[in-house]
Amino acid sequence: MSGTLPWILICMAAYVWLAWLLRRDRFSLGLPLAYLAGLLLIHVPGASIFLFTNAFDFNKSVIEIGIRLAAIGSLCFVAGVVVARLLNRKRPAYVYVERREFWYFCLIGGLIVSFGLGFLSDLPSLRAAIDRGSALWMLGALSGLRWALSRVNVKAMATWAVATMIYPVLILLLGGFMSYGSAAVINVASALVVSARNTLKLAAVGTLTAFLGLTIFVNYFQHRNEYRDVAWSGAGFGTRVDAVVDMFSNFHWFDPNDDSQLDALDKRLNQNYFVGMAALRLQQEQVDYLYGRSIWEGVEALIPRALWPDKPIYGGSGHIVADMTGLHLNEDTSWGVGNVMELDINFGTSGVAIGFLILGFLLGWLDYKAAYADARGDLGKLMLFFLLGVALIQPGGSIVEISGGAAAAAVAAFVWRWAWELWLRRNRQLSAPARQLAAGR
Repeated sequence: MSGTLPWILICMAAYVWLAWLLRRDRFSLGLPLAYLAGLLLIHVPGASIFLFTNAFDFNKSVIEIGIRLAAIGSLCFVAGVVVARLLNRKRPAYVYVERREFWYFCLIGGLIVSFGLGFLSDLPSLRAAIDRGSALWMLGALSGLRWALSRVNVKAMATWAVATMIYPVLILLLGGFMSYGSAAVINVASALVVSARNTLKLAAVGTLTAFLGLTIFVNYFQHRNEYRDVAWSGAGFGTRVDAVVDMFSNFHWFDPNDDSQLDALDKRLNQNYFVGMAALRLQQEQVDYLYGRSIWEGVEALIPRALWPDKPIYGGSGHIVADMTGLHLNEDTSWGVGNVMELDINFGTSGVAIGFLILGFLLGWLDYKAAYADARGDLGKLMLFFLLGVALIQPGGSIVEISGGAAAAAVAAFVWRWAWELWLRRNRQLSAPARQLAAGR
């Protein structure tokens, strides 16, 4: 039996435990499940390659350390969610408000911010607010999809499914990236996992989706550099579409016996390598623990750059990864430290356990508050808690990015709330003459 298998099984058991917990009363928007799915995505596939081949055994001991810490973090994360839900047992009565208009407001508004306000991203502190605020489209998409599935409305399901794919498709066409779109789809799909009624059908669809996801990934990874050369050259939209079609023209199904495909998993979905390398160097006393240094930087990240122009804290964590692993990393590439590694390099295994317990509690609490606001029809608070929750879903990011993103999400949520209330007032004013005319008749 491979040394990674028991830890992989623990990771999967943690996911099943969390899914069961949230599906038990279905009072959730799936935010904790989205985080855990994202965490396992960057740890489990890379650790699974040893189940199919011996070609990567030279890294096996390092990967085992990484997946072990990821498994510990996963269990503690779910425990944190359990605590949050035990402390929040109240279920409000459902209040009817006009939601469909709100869904479209979120979807269209979020997409406009995502792709229409890029020219403002150079202004201090505004880039983060635009980035975190644009996530509102996910709330519209997941709400519309949940409603369509609950009514078994095929036309509505197709409409909202297409709407959900707008963002990932445009991100791929315009930027050449699949990770951002995949994370967004996971956030939306996690809400459906919670709300789906038939467990057996859900398991079957989930398995099929995972297989198709891996298939798309390995095909994309094989041609991503060629496509990015086209996307980053300023080519026209039609040329980009043709390049994407070419990318998948020689389509191959995912095959765990194909070492070239497993190599793709090892290179892109194996955060365990960095985690294990850093942990090994700490054990051998080649580097010292940070003892909370990067966590304090996360606190400093809460201060907007508009108020602190010379703030030395930046998003991204390539220097931490390089320093702690001893690897020489390409400075032109993003190297996320990841939550597992950052907690471990600060306080060791106990830091991973406590850190994920806290993170699970925070996401569980925000998820409950979002579901509570949704049930009560308090759409302003729904936007706030949802955007804050999404900002915490960065399993491959750093604490600086999480804390700074949460602060930006809070600001964006208040702007969105103001915009929604303004939209409602304007619509009421426009519809008032029509109501008066109808009354006069």
